Amino acid sequence: MIQHILIGLDGSEYNESVLQYGLWWAQSFHSTLHGLHVVDLVQVESPLLHDLAGAIGAAPLYNLTTQMRQNLTLRGEQLLQQFRQACDSARVSAEPHLATGVVPTEILRLAENIDLIILGRGGLHTGLSKSLLGSVTETVTRRSGKPVLVAPLQYYLPHQPLLATDGSPSAQAALQYAAGFVKALDVPLQVVHCAAEASRGQEILQEAQAHLSALGVSCQTELCVGHAPEGLVEYMLAHGYDMLFMGAFGHKRIVEWVLGSTTQYLLRACPGLLMLCHVPSLPTPMVQAQEAVA
Repeated sequence: MIQHILIGLDGSEYNESVLQYGLWWAQSFHSTLHGLHVVDLVQVESPLLHDLAGAIGAAPLYNLTTQMRQNLTLRGEQLLQQFRQACDSARVSAEPHLATGVVPTEILRLAENIDLIILGRGGLHTGLSKSLLGSVTETVTRRSGKPVLVAPLQYYLPHQPLLATDGSPSAQAALQYAAGFVKALDVPLQVVHCAAEASRGQEILQEAQAHLSALGVSCQTELCVGHAPEGLVEYMLAHGYDMLFMGAFGHKRIVEWVLGSTTQYLLRACPGLLMLCHVPSLPTPMVQAQEAVA
C-alpha cells in the first residue's frame, strides 16, 4: 500500500502540477502527502554570487549569502504554507518539510521512508538551458530505489495508461505498479514491447500478459518494431496514451549511476505522465493499493 507520498516543491512553473498530482494520488490511495522544499546551497553559494561579492569586498560576501539564504528560506516557508492549505482543502494528511542542502540529496534522504516520489519534469532553471531539463529528477531517478512519478507542466487525470516492457526486473516492477493502478482506478491497460528487432518480442509480451492475468488484470498487447525511445513516444502520440509505466533501467544497465538511454530520452520527451520503477527490495506496494480505495 502507498502510505507515504513525497512531492518536491520548488516554486517553478511545475509546482502546481506536482502539487495537484500529489493531492490526487493521496486522495486516491488515502496516503499521507509529504511536501519538501529545499533551500538550495548550490544556489546560495553560486559562483556568480561569489564573483559579485568579490567585486565589492570580502565582508559583504557574508552579508550577501546570509541575506540570500534568508530570502530563500522565507520563500520556502511560503510554499509550504500554501501546500498545507491545499492539503487541508483536499482533506489530505500533510507533512511539510523544509531542508537546506543539495536538492537531490535532501530528496533522497527524506525518500528513505517514502513509497512514491512525485517530481516535475523541469524546475526553476529549465527555461535557461535544455541541458538542465529535469536534472534533479534525473539524479533522483538514478539514485533512488523508489518509484518516481514525473509530472508534466499541465495537470490532467490519466485515463489511458501504457506499460512498456522489455522483460527486465525493473520492467516487472513497473508491471506490478501498473496492475495496482488500473485495478484501483478501473481503467484499461495496454502493454507494448518496442525494440529494433522482434526476436523475443512476442514471448516478452506473453509473459507480461500472464503476470498481469495472475494479478487479476486483463490487457491488450502490441509489438512495436523500432528504436525504443522514439518508438515509444510515437506510439503514445499515435494512440492517445496519457501515462507510461516503465522500468527505470533495462537489461543493459552497466554502471549503477548511469541512466539507460531510453529512460533519459523519455524523461525529456514523454508526452504524458511517466512512472519510472526500480526493482523493489520489498513486495511492491501498488499491488495492494486498490484495497485502500473507497
